[in-house]
Amino acid sequence: MRDPFLWRKEGEYGLELDLDSSSSIRHEVLYEEDISSIADTAMRVGDPIPRRRFFLVQLTIGFLIALLVVRAGWIQVWEYDSHLARAEGNRLRTEILPARRGLIRDRNGVILAENTPSFDVLLLRRFLPLDPAEMGEVLGALGREIGMSIEDVQHDLDDADINEDHVLIQRDIPYEQAISIQILASTYPAIDVVVGHKRKYAYSNEFISLSHILGYVGLVNPKELAEHRAEGYRQVDGIGKTGIESSNESTLRGTPGARIFEVDSKHQITATVEERLPIDGEDLYLTLDFQLQKMAEESLKKVLANRNVKRGVAIALDPRDGSILAVVSLPAYDNNFFSGQVSSTEYARLIQDESHPLLPRAWAGTYPSGSTIKPVVAVAALEEGIVTPKTSVFSVGGIQIGPWFFPDWKAGGHGMTNVRFAIAWSVNTFFYYVGGGYQDFVGLGVDRLTSWFRAFGFGAQTGLDVPGELSGFVPSQQWKLETKGEGWFIGDTYNLSIGQGDLLVTPLQIARMTAEVANGGYAVTPHFVKSTGCGEQEAECLADGAQGDRIASELSVATVRQGMRETVVYGSGRALAGFPVPVSGKTGTAQWRADRENHAWFTAFAPFNDPEIVVTVLIEEGEEGSVTAVPVARDILWEWLRIRNQKETEAE
Repeated sequence: MRDPFLWRKEGEYGLELDLDSSSSIRHEVLYEEDISSIADTAMRVGDPIPRRRFFLVQLTIGFLIALLVVRAGWIQVWEYDSHLARAEGNRLRTEILPARRGLIRDRNGVILAENTPSFDVLLLRRFLPLDPAEMGEVLGALGREIGMSIEDVQHDLDDADINEDHVLIQRDIPYEQAISIQILASTYPAIDVVVGHKRKYAYSNEFISLSHILGYVGLVNPKELAEHRAEGYRQVDGIGKTGIESSNESTLRGTPGARIFEVDSKHQITATVEERLPIDGEDLYLTLDFQLQKMAEESLKKVLANRNVKRGVAIALDPRDGSILAVVSLPAYDNNFFSGQVSSTEYARLIQDESHPLLPRAWAGTYPSGSTIKPVVAVAALEEGIVTPKTSVFSVGGIQIGPWFFPDWKAGGHGMTNVRFAIAWSVNTFFYYVGGGYQDFVGLGVDRLTSWFRAFGFGAQTGLDVPGELSGFVPSQQWKLETKGEGWFIGDTYNLSIGQGDLLVTPLQIARMTAEVANGGYAVTPHFVKSTGCGEQEAECLADGAQGDRIASELSVATVRQGMRETVVYGSGRALAGFPVPVSGKTGTAQWRADRENHAWFTAFAPFNDPEIVVTVLIEEGEEGSVTAVPVARDILWEWLRIRNQKETEAE
């Protein structure tokens, strides 16, 4: 017989005991509490997990697995290159092989800029320890060896571009010190000494005027690094800052190479993995003649010393194609100063010098032209039909306009004056007439006058192949009204006609204008670079300049050329009258301040019939061009003639 003993929760949990009344086994009574305990155990073991809870558990596990898969994929696929580079960076070490910077030579092959070995101290970020104490040990050891405090080394490290692995700490250390630091680097892999090159300017310590032409190479600054990083520049690299070094950086620099080593856990080299040889920069040949450059500097220095003045310019160029043969701007500086460790004290001295030795006055100094502008006024008057070669004006010492008197430099005047005589003796009265007109004589007027100034290149850069050239300034009616709030007066035109007033020119612009008159009226572009990769033969290095468009007619220019010849024959430049080849020229005296002496100008070309050279000289506060500027030009012409005759003799 089977009787139910107990049911709970309406049959949800059941426990049935079968008691056999005929059995001799003793039956114990199960109390309700015992049965309840058995029922709970049955529920925990046998009842399934609720579906919602089971689904959430599965979803969580699936999400975690997916996250791990995605992360693994991200690391192994998307970040593969980064992790590979990091791993390779621990295994490989790269040594940059700098390219030899191209040499700079004069037109005859004389080396003006070369390279010498340089030892630089670097810190390699990837080998610097992360622990501050260990980091301090590395920086302290390096600082003691090179004479710097830990703070200074840390400052250089912090100031460097964070993306740069190679951080320059000190440049151009002595060889003995480089050996000591290389030994130190065997203990501290983060320290390195690299052998590079620094620029050496062969003659700049003696002939400092070369500094403005050649410029110098210095470390890239943060701005330059950002601009040129794609070209492979690093924080430890040099770059041309000024002059030829800057304008021809891509030609001179070359392409660095690299040597890749495999290193062990102690950073010891175990094998060479790859080597890419550097490609050297190209040598550069300039149009300069070093012998002529030396003479120009020596002569200018002598005249400046005799006059007790400090500033001056001398230029020699070929009027046939604009090739610059010599340029001297004084004062100047030794550009070797910038090729190694730069002394902050010396740099401050250069910057604070009132004579501005860093300024290349030949193309970045602006001055009133004085009478050197008169050949352009004469060409303009002839071209516009204001005068003919036979037109004469009577000079009585100046002209009177109402209460204003515009004087000539000679009291009482020069009498009857035509265009050639006016150029030869620099007769102001003639140029007052043709520039602004007088009484019933109609002159050019300001608009036509300034238009011809611009035709000869004034008010614009010449196109010189070095940076920093200024444009000078050609005034206009609109400019005066907008700037000074005044109208344009006839007196402004008169002043402009003789190179005074607001007109500003560079010495190089005057030299170019002279070349354009000398060559018959064709535009030229002054330039320094002759060629690259020429080898040893000058014949392979033909000048790349050439004559441009015709500016004025042959007849007008020929008349002005004749006037410049007469300047030397019997006029204000007759100190050159006895020169072995016929010279033509124009003197000038430029007022610039009432309390200071006038600037002295002289510009010339030779030989008269077939010009090969133009010489332009400016002596700041030199008073009369015929007195101070002409002697410098004479010395330069004598040296040019000596070189010319020597080459002709050698050719025979």
